Amino acid sequence: METPQDYLDTLDDPARSWVAGLVAYAERRSGIDAVLFRSRPMVKLGRTYQDGYVLVTAAKAHGTVHAIDFDLVDEMREILPRAAFGKGSVKVPYDDAAALPELRAFIDRVLVRHGVTPRD
Repeated sequence: METPQDYLDTLDDPARSWVAGLVAYAERRSGIDAVLFRSRPMVKLGRTYQDGYVLVTAAKAHGTVHAIDFDLVDEMREILPRAAFGKGSVKVPYDDAAALPELRAFIDRVLVRHGVTPRD
């Protein structure tokens, strides 16, 4: 794989549209194009991934938004009761449409944390 679109092309819906929507949101709000990191689309917020990122992945029944901001991930536990969590990851079932606005707000908080003012 060479581009984020290559990754999206490997997915079926609803995974494809879920990942594509959140990656596009992160790109638009940050003004930064996604790149591939370990064959997954990532918006890198600094020189290296350790400087901050938003990475979006797909599994069979859920999508995951990853960030290095573990405290922000922990805050999502209260906000998204149907989600599962890992270190630096928020896993949301595709059928939880109510979670999408909260995931977008989470992405915005990650951007701000790393000095990126969200664009309209």
